[in-house]
Amino acid sequence: MSAPEQPAPSAAAWARPTRNIAAVELQRLRHKLKLLRRYWLALHRPHTPLFVLATYRSGSNLLLDYLRSLPQVQCYSEVLSPRLPIGLRRIDQNPKLALQHLRYSLQSLQAPVRGCKLMLDQLAACRHTAGDLIDAFPTARYIVLYRESLAEQLLSARTARETGQWVVHRGHDSQQIRIAIDPLELQWFCEETRRLYDSLLADGVLRSCGLLLSYEELTADPAAVFAGKICPLLGISPHEPRTTMLKQNPRPLPERIVNYAEIESLLDSPHCRLSYRWPPSPVKRSAA
Repeated sequence: MSAPEQPAPSAAAWARPTRNIAAVELQRLRHKLKLLRRYWLALHRPHTPLFVLATYRSGSNLLLDYLRSLPQVQCYSEVLSPRLPIGLRRIDQNPKLALQHLRYSLQSLQAPVRGCKLMLDQLAACRHTAGDLIDAFPTARYIVLYRESLAEQLLSARTARETGQWVVHRGHDSQQIRIAIDPLELQWFCEETRRLYDSLLADGVLRSCGLLLSYEELTADPAAVFAGKICPLLGISPHEPRTTMLKQNPRPLPERIVNYAEIESLLDSPHCRLSYRWPPSPVKRSAA
Protein backbone atom coordinates (compact mmCIF):
# COMPACT_ATOMS: atom_id res chain seq x y z
CA MET A 1 0.00 0.00 0.00
CA SER A 2 1.36 3.40 -0.96
CA ALA A 3 2.07 6.01 1.68
CA PRO A 4 -0.69 8.60 2.18
CA GLU A 5 -0.13 11.98 0.63
CA GLN A 6 0.97 14.70 3.00
CA PRO A 7 -0.49 18.20 2.85
CA ALA A 8 1.65 20.70 1.01
CA PRO A 9 3.55 22.96 3.41
CA SER A 10 2.78 26.65 3.37
CA ALA A 11 5.34 29.20 2.22
CA ALA A 12 5.79 30.25 5.85
CA ALA A 13 7.40 26.87 6.56
CA TRP A 14 10.62 28.31 5.11
CA ALA A 15 10.43 31.66 6.90
CA ARG A 16 12.77 32.77 9.66
CA PRO A 17 11.60 31.19 12.95
CA THR A 18 10.57 33.27 15.95
CA ARG A 19 13.18 33.00 18.71
CA ASN A 20 11.90 34.57 21.95
CA ILE A 21 8.14 35.11 21.81
CA ALA A 22 7.95 37.11 25.05
CA ALA A 23 10.71 39.47 23.91
CA VAL A 24 9.07 39.89 20.51
CA GLU A 25 5.74 40.79 22.11
CA LEU A 26 7.34 43.41 24.36
CA GLN A 27 9.13 44.96 21.39
CA ARG A 28 5.87 44.81 19.42
CA LEU A 29 4.07 46.79 22.11
CA ARG A 30 6.77 49.47 22.12
CA HIS A 31 6.70 49.68 18.34
CA LYS A 32 2.91 49.96 18.30
CA LEU A 33 3.05 52.85 20.77
CA LYS A 34 5.60 54.59 18.55
CA LEU A 35 3.35 54.15 15.50
CA LEU A 36 0.32 55.54 17.35
CA ARG A 37 2.26 58.53 18.62
CA ARG A 38 3.59 59.40 15.16
CA TYR A 39 0.25 58.84 13.46
CA TRP A 40 -1.80 61.00 15.80
CA LEU A 41 0.75 63.65 16.83
CA ALA A 42 3.04 64.10 13.82
CA LEU A 43 2.19 66.17 10.75
CA HIS A 44 0.93 64.10 7.82
CA ARG A 45 2.97 64.99 4.75
CA PRO A 46 2.29 63.83 1.16
CA HIS A 47 4.34 60.79 0.22
CA THR A 48 4.45 57.89 -2.23
CA PRO A 49 3.76 54.49 -0.65
CA LEU A 50 5.91 51.65 -1.95
CA PHE A 51 5.11 47.98 -1.44
CA VAL A 52 7.65 45.26 -2.20
CA LEU A 53 5.67 42.06 -2.81
CA ALA A 54 7.77 38.94 -2.47
CA THR A 55 8.20 35.41 -1.10
CA TYR A 56 10.79 34.13 1.35
CA ARG A 57 14.39 34.02 0.09
CA SER A 58 13.56 35.71 -3.20
CA GLY A 59 16.10 38.49 -2.67
CA SER A 60 13.82 40.91 -0.81
CA ASN A 61 16.39 41.64 1.93
CA LEU A 62 18.87 42.70 -0.74
CA LEU A 63 16.29 44.82 -2.58
CA LEU A 64 15.30 46.62 0.64
CA ASP A 65 18.93 47.26 1.46
CA TYR A 66 19.39 48.84 -1.97
CA LEU A 67 16.24 50.92 -1.54
CA ARG A 68 17.34 52.18 1.87
CA SER A 69 20.55 53.49 0.31
CA LEU A 70 18.51 55.97 -1.75
CA PRO A 71 18.26 59.39 -0.05
CA GLN A 72 14.56 59.78 -0.91
CA VAL A 73 13.41 56.37 0.34
CA GLN A 74 12.75 54.78 3.74
CA CYS A 75 11.55 51.19 4.14
CA TYR A 76 10.29 48.82 6.78
CA SER A 77 10.68 45.09 6.43
CA GLU A 78 7.76 42.63 6.90
CA VAL A 79 5.12 44.78 8.58
CA LEU A 80 2.48 42.03 8.43
CA SER A 81 4.68 39.30 9.93
CA PRO A 82 3.54 37.82 13.26
CA ARG A 83 7.17 36.83 13.87
CA LEU A 84 8.57 40.37 13.93
CA PRO A 85 8.05 43.19 16.44
CA ILE A 86 7.07 45.55 13.60
CA GLY A 87 4.38 43.15 12.43
CA LEU A 88 0.86 42.13 13.39
CA ARG A 89 -0.01 39.47 15.91
CA ARG A 90 -1.47 36.41 14.25
CA ILE A 91 -4.89 37.07 15.82
CA ASP A 92 -4.80 40.58 14.31
CA GLN A 93 -4.24 39.40 10.74
CA ASN A 94 -7.56 40.57 9.33
CA PRO A 95 -8.41 43.01 6.50
CA LYS A 96 -9.28 46.02 8.67
CA LEU A 97 -6.34 45.86 11.09
CA ALA A 98 -3.88 45.05 8.30
CA LEU A 99 -4.74 48.22 6.35
CA GLN A 100 -4.69 50.26 9.54
CA HIS A 101 -1.25 48.91 10.43
CA LEU A 102 0.04 49.70 6.95
CA ARG A 103 -1.17 53.31 7.24
CA TYR A 104 0.36 53.70 10.71
CA SER A 105 3.65 52.19 9.53
CA LEU A 106 3.97 54.44 6.49
CA GLN A 107 3.09 57.54 8.51
CA SER A 108 5.89 56.76 10.98
CA LEU A 109 8.46 57.23 8.20
CA GLN A 110 9.51 60.64 6.91
CA ALA A 111 10.96 60.25 3.39
CA PRO A 112 9.10 61.24 0.19
CA VAL A 113 8.91 57.53 -0.70
CA ARG A 114 7.88 55.25 2.18
CA GLY A 115 7.97 51.53 1.70
CA CYS A 116 7.54 48.18 3.33
CA LYS A 117 7.83 44.55 2.39
CA LEU A 118 4.70 42.40 2.15
CA MET A 119 5.24 38.66 1.91
CA LEU A 120 2.57 37.07 -0.27
CA ASP A 121 1.50 34.46 2.28
CA GLN A 122 1.15 37.18 4.95
CA LEU A 123 -0.96 39.29 2.61
CA ALA A 124 -3.16 36.26 1.96
CA ALA A 125 -3.40 35.56 5.71
CA CYS A 126 -4.82 39.08 6.11
CA ARG A 127 -7.33 38.25 3.34
CA HIS A 128 -6.13 41.02 1.04
CA THR A 129 -5.49 41.10 -2.70
CA ALA A 130 -3.52 43.47 -4.91
CA GLY A 131 -6.79 45.18 -5.78
CA ASP A 132 -7.48 45.87 -2.11
CA LEU A 133 -4.09 47.57 -1.76
CA ILE A 134 -4.71 49.72 -4.83
CA ASP A 135 -8.11 50.79 -3.48
CA ALA A 136 -6.62 51.67 -0.09
CA PHE A 137 -3.44 53.32 -1.42
CA PRO A 138 -4.29 54.74 -4.86
CA THR A 139 -0.92 56.52 -5.26
CA ALA A 140 1.20 53.52 -4.23
CA ARG A 141 3.89 51.90 -6.34
CA TYR A 142 4.69 48.19 -6.34
CA ILE A 143 7.73 46.01 -7.00
CA VAL A 144 6.88 42.34 -7.46
CA LEU A 145 10.08 40.42 -6.78
CA TYR A 146 10.49 36.76 -7.62
CA ARG A 147 13.30 34.27 -8.12
CA GLU A 148 13.59 32.51 -11.46
CA SER A 149 15.29 29.46 -9.94
CA LEU A 150 12.93 27.94 -7.39
CA ALA A 151 15.54 25.31 -6.53
CA GLU A 152 17.96 28.07 -5.52
CA GLN A 153 15.20 29.70 -3.50
CA LEU A 154 14.36 26.54 -1.56
CA LEU A 155 18.02 25.70 -1.03
CA SER A 156 18.64 29.22 0.28
CA ALA A 157 15.77 28.83 2.75
CA ARG A 158 16.90 25.41 3.92
CA THR A 159 20.51 26.56 4.31
CA ALA A 160 19.49 29.65 6.28
CA ARG A 161 17.36 27.60 8.67
CA GLU A 162 20.10 25.01 9.18
CA THR A 163 22.85 27.56 9.82
CA GLY A 164 20.80 30.33 11.44
CA GLN A 165 22.49 32.76 9.05
CA TRP A 166 19.89 34.78 7.13
CA VAL A 167 22.07 37.59 5.75
CA VAL A 168 25.82 38.05 5.27
CA HIS A 169 27.56 41.42 5.24
CA ARG A 170 31.04 42.38 4.13
CA GLY A 171 33.65 41.33 6.65
CA HIS A 172 31.73 38.20 7.64
CA ASP A 173 32.02 34.67 6.30
CA SER A 174 29.11 32.79 4.78
CA GLN A 175 28.46 29.42 6.40
CA GLN A 176 28.57 26.76 3.69
CA ILE A 177 26.87 23.41 4.19
CA ARG A 178 25.46 20.69 1.95
CA ILE A 179 21.72 19.97 2.03
CA ALA A 180 19.68 16.94 0.99
CA ILE A 181 16.54 17.97 -0.91
CA ASP A 182 13.49 15.72 -0.90
CA PRO A 183 12.05 15.69 -4.46
CA LEU A 184 8.52 15.86 -3.03
CA GLU A 185 9.44 18.84 -0.87
CA LEU A 186 10.87 20.61 -3.92
CA GLN A 187 7.72 19.94 -5.96
CA TRP A 188 5.52 21.24 -3.13
CA PHE A 189 7.66 24.35 -2.79
CA CYS A 190 7.51 25.09 -6.52
CA GLU A 191 3.74 24.62 -6.66
CA GLU A 192 3.09 26.77 -3.57
CA THR A 193 5.36 29.58 -4.71
CA ARG A 194 3.93 29.60 -8.24
CA ARG A 195 0.39 29.62 -6.83
CA LEU A 196 1.12 32.71 -4.72
CA TYR A 197 2.52 34.68 -7.67
CA ASP A 198 -0.15 33.50 -10.11
CA SER A 199 -2.85 34.61 -7.69
CA LEU A 200 -1.22 38.01 -7.20
CA LEU A 201 -0.79 38.69 -10.91
CA ALA A 202 -3.93 37.03 -12.24
CA ASP A 203 -6.01 40.15 -12.93
CA GLY A 204 -3.11 42.40 -14.00
CA VAL A 205 -4.19 45.31 -11.78
CA LEU A 206 -0.58 46.03 -10.76
CA ARG A 207 0.61 46.58 -14.30
CA SER A 208 -0.08 50.31 -14.39
CA CYS A 209 1.57 51.07 -11.04
CA GLY A 210 4.23 48.41 -10.57
CA LEU A 211 7.03 46.43 -12.09
CA LEU A 212 8.03 42.79 -12.23
CA LEU A 213 11.60 42.08 -11.19
CA SER A 214 13.53 38.85 -10.82
CA TYR A 215 16.32 38.33 -8.32
CA GLU A 216 18.55 37.26 -11.18
CA GLU A 217 17.94 40.53 -13.05
CA LEU A 218 18.51 42.59 -9.90
CA THR A 219 21.85 40.95 -9.05
CA ALA A 220 23.13 40.96 -12.64
CA ASP A 221 23.16 44.78 -12.87
CA PRO A 222 21.57 46.59 -9.89
CA ALA A 223 22.64 50.03 -11.14
CA ALA A 224 20.86 49.52 -14.47
CA VAL A 225 17.74 48.16 -12.75
CA PHE A 226 17.49 51.19 -10.49
CA ALA A 227 18.29 53.74 -13.19
CA GLY A 228 16.02 52.22 -15.81
CA LYS A 229 13.16 50.79 -13.77
CA ILE A 230 12.92 51.47 -10.04
CA CYS A 231 13.80 55.19 -9.89
CA PRO A 232 11.44 56.06 -12.80
CA LEU A 233 8.70 54.00 -11.12
CA LEU A 234 9.13 55.99 -7.90
CA GLY A 235 9.46 59.33 -9.67
CA ILE A 236 12.86 60.09 -8.14
CA SER A 237 16.18 61.06 -9.66
CA PRO A 238 18.55 58.18 -10.53
CA HIS A 239 20.87 57.21 -7.71
CA GLU A 240 23.31 54.32 -7.64
CA PRO A 241 22.15 51.71 -5.11
CA ARG A 242 24.58 50.47 -2.49
CA THR A 243 24.68 47.51 -0.14
CA THR A 244 27.04 45.78 2.28
CA MET A 245 25.26 42.47 1.78
CA LEU A 246 27.03 39.54 0.11
CA LYS A 247 25.63 36.58 -1.79
CA GLN A 248 25.33 33.77 0.75
CA ASN A 249 25.47 30.77 -1.56
CA PRO A 250 27.84 31.42 -4.49
CA ARG A 251 28.71 27.77 -5.15
CA PRO A 252 26.93 25.82 -7.95
CA LEU A 253 24.06 23.52 -7.04
CA PRO A 254 26.01 20.22 -7.42
CA GLU A 255 28.36 21.36 -4.65
CA ARG A 256 25.52 22.30 -2.28
CA ILE A 257 22.99 19.47 -2.74
CA VAL A 258 23.90 16.08 -1.29
CA ASN A 259 21.56 14.12 -3.57
CA TYR A 260 22.03 16.29 -6.67
CA ALA A 261 22.14 13.30 -9.09
CA GLU A 262 18.79 12.08 -7.75
CA ILE A 263 16.95 15.34 -8.48
CA GLU A 264 19.00 16.77 -11.36
CA SER A 265 16.27 16.19 -13.95
CA LEU A 266 13.72 17.98 -11.73
CA LEU A 267 16.07 20.90 -11.14
CA ASP A 268 16.44 21.42 -14.88
CA SER A 269 12.70 21.16 -15.59
CA PRO A 270 10.32 24.10 -16.23
CA HIS A 271 8.55 23.08 -13.01
CA CYS A 272 11.43 24.59 -11.04
CA ARG A 273 11.58 27.89 -12.89
CA LEU A 274 9.52 31.08 -12.82
CA SER A 275 9.31 33.72 -15.51
CA TYR A 276 6.77 36.50 -15.48
CA ARG A 277 6.02 39.24 -18.00
CA TRP A 278 3.10 41.62 -18.11
CA PRO A 279 0.63 40.56 -20.81
CA PRO A 280 0.40 42.89 -23.82
CA SER A 281 -2.03 45.76 -23.47
CA PRO A 282 -5.33 45.24 -25.29
CA VAL A 283 -5.66 47.24 -28.49
CA LYS A 284 -8.40 49.85 -28.18
CA ARG A 285 -10.71 50.05 -31.15
CA SER A 286 -11.45 53.50 -32.50
CA ALA A 287 -15.05 54.59 -32.86
CA ALA A 288 -16.58 53.99 -36.26
